[in-house]
Parts: sequence; C-alpha cells; structure tokens
Amino acid sequence: MNHRLSTILPRSTYGPNDITVLIELDMADPISALIIELAVTGVGDVATAHAIACLSKIEIVDGSEVLYSLSGYEAEAVDIYHNNVMRSNWNPYLGGLDCQRFIGINFGRFLWDPLYAFDPKQFRNPQMKLTLDINGGGNASVSNKLQVFAALFDQKAITPVGFLMHKQVKNYTINTSSHEYTDLPRDYPYRKLFIRNLEYGTEPGGNISNIKLSEDQDKHVVFDHSVSDLLRALGTDQLQLVEQIMFAVTAATANVFTTASERATATFCTWAGAVGTGVFASFGSAGGRMVVDSGAAENAVAIVAGYMPHGVLHIPFGDQMNPADWYKVNEGIGNLKLDILGSAGAGGTETCQILLQQERKYAA
Repeated sequence: MNHRLSTILPRSTYGPNDITVLIELDMADPISALIIELAVTGVGDVATAHAIACLSKIEIVDGSEVLYSLSGYEAEAVDIYHNNVMRSNWNPYLGGLDCQRFIGINFGRFLWDPLYAFDPKQFRNPQMKLTLDINGGGNASVSNKLQVFAALFDQKAITPVGFLMHKQVKNYTINTSSHEYTDLPRDYPYRKLFIRNLEYGTEPGGNISNIKLSEDQDKHVVFDHSVSDLLRALGTDQLQLVEQIMFAVTAATANVFTTASERATATFCTWAGAVGTGVFASFGSAGGRMVVDSGAAENAVAIVAGYMPHGVLHIPFGDQMNPADWYKVNEGIGNLKLDILGSAGAGGTETCQILLQQERKYAA
C-alpha cells in the first residue's frame, strides 16, 4: 500500500476549560497532510461567533522553532484556498448538537505530493499544539471534541525536498486612512500571501483601501491594487464558497455566522418536521455574519454562498505546481515591503493579519 490514513489523536472531549493539546509527530513516514476535526457542542440556540473560533491556535514546533502557526480561522481559510474546495463540514448551531469543522494542514502542493511533504526525521522533536477556547464561538459551547488524522506515505518511498510552511507574520490594528508598512521576511520563497480582515457587517474591502507590494524602495512594484481588484483579477483562485448552516430564530432576529465574508447571500427554509412560516429576511450579510429575521420563532437552514473565507484574501505567486515559478524573495532582493492602506471608513479598532505560505527546503 503506497498511502495510509492514520489516526494520531482519537476523538477526545475537552470540557469547559481552555486547554492546549500536545501531539508528538514521531512517526517514521513522511506526512502529506494533517487533518483536524473540531466538533463544538453547544447547549443554547444563540450563536455568538463562528464555531471555528473555538480553535484559537494551531502550531507545529520543533523545540523553539515554529514551523506552522495560524489561528483556526486562518488555517481553515488557507486550507480552502490550497485545495480550491471546502471540506465536508456540518453546521447545526442548535442546542445539543455538534458543529463539525475539518481543517487540513497541507505540506505538499496536493495530497500525496512526492516532492513536498513533512518528514519528521528531519527534525529533533516535532510536535503539534492545538489550543482550544471554549468561549470562542458556537452557541453556548460546553465542550470541544478533537480528532486528528495523518495522511502518511506508507510503502511508497519518497525523498521530499522540503515542505510548505505556513505562518502569521503580523497582526495589527488598522488606522483610518493610514499606511501600515511591513518589511516581509526574505528567508524562504513565497508560494502564497494572504491578507485577512474580518469585521462583522463590513466586507474586507471596507476597511482596506489598497494593498501594495514592492521591492527595494519601489524599484519593482509587484502589485498595487484594491482588495476588490485583487479578488476579481485573480478570480480563478478565488472560489465561491457554498455551505449549509442550521440555526434557530428564537426572537425577532438571529445571527448566522458564515465562512464567506464578501458578497454573501443565502436562501432559507424551515428546518423542522412540519411546515413553518418559511418567511425569512436577511441583512447586514458581510464580514462573516448574517442577521436573519423570521416570521416566527423556528429552526431554519440557510444555503449560503459568497467569497473570501473568514475575511482572507488569497494572492498566489506564479504557477502553483511549478516551484521554479514561485516568488524567490531570497534571491537578489534587498528589501520587500508590504504597504496596506486603511480606508476612511475604518474605525481604528479593526485588525489585519498577514500570512505566508513558503517553500521550506530540507538541508542537502
């Protein structure tokens, strides 16, 4: 057998306290991907945030060296862009049920990539750390369940040249009509750059006016565009998201937390064994939250479509299957500066995160 799927953390339940779960990555075989299942159990019918917020941080470390570091929001968005598809999630924000989110940590260009994989033998003591926040999201969450799988190379012997490394490199507060300059790292080539801004009720382009990437004090400008222009000009890489969300309307309105943050729309129907009013209206459907009104207190299902998962904009560099075409920031560039201009509408409390997917090669 060339490949196998191994359970490295059996489904485990964690109670009302925040906790960090440590998993040793001590297997002998190279890893193509790690897949995390997060199941958030709620007892109420009022959601306070997206369920993925209960997974506040995902890290892979080797001693003091960080090889992967993203929040649950960021990791899920990066996984969606990486595979150009959403995983099979299940989203009942109803008392007593589990909201299930599946997040992949992808070490290769595709699943079972023989050229790029995480080889534990290249490190001294690689570990995965999953930090849970019981109050982060869901509907009156009382427990989090975790299960982790490893997609391993088995009898197929490979010699990977490296792996794809993912990190958040900056998290800052957006200032109104002000530039935020960031000197980006030039240690490893870039395959993807991600810019994230998530504010309920506001599309990401509402807080960010322009994004510019330039080399050596503008000697070479890689791009200089608005969020909307980048989203639509790279349209083949900005997939439309579609998901089902079950929720309760217990009063006049309900908040429905969506993966899509840009141009989100929905169709609704009653989620019950008998006919309900079937009357729903939605508004404020931007920034990952949709406000829904109904003709009665009832359970409903929404089919939501939109763009930009969790407020994340995806900027790929070159032919994504050809490593020679990726952005060689470590060759001949003296300075690499990212300039993000806050919009006039930014209120001074919104945050922005800068994320990278880089080619990390093993020593020869």
